[in-house]
Amino acid sequence: MKRFLIATLILLLTTGLAFAKAYEVNRKAGEYAVAIKMDKNPPSVGINNMEIAVTDKGGKALKDAKVVVEYGMPAMPGMPAMNYKTDAKPDGDKYKASLNVSMGGPWFVNVKITTGGKTVSTKFTFDVS
Repeated sequence: MKRFLIATLILLLTTGLAFAKAYEVNRKAGEYAVAIKMDKNPPSVGINNMEIAVTDKGGKALKDAKVVVEYGMPAMPGMPAMNYKTDAKPDGDKYKASLNVSMGGPWFVNVKITTGGKTVSTKFTFDVS
């Protein structure tokens, strides 16, 4: 009986981790709604895949934009600021990018959306422990 309870507990814990909810952020960028999902929650050191959905006021997906993700970490004592940039690639109704997070601490993200010669952006932060 004791082995059964331990096995059940392990199964429940690993199942919960396998179906953990993605890290999600919802923001406005000009007239657009921006829904961002990262595959790790919380984001961690290494590759973090990001999915970006951009919709107009009517909820229609914006498919013809150039989406750039700028991310980094502010300067800290003994360490200069880190700044990175990656283009998000179109994938159906969304855009996908990968962020390579090199160390723990506070990280900033700035998503820039350019369409029709106009650029709007939205920002958020996350912590890596």
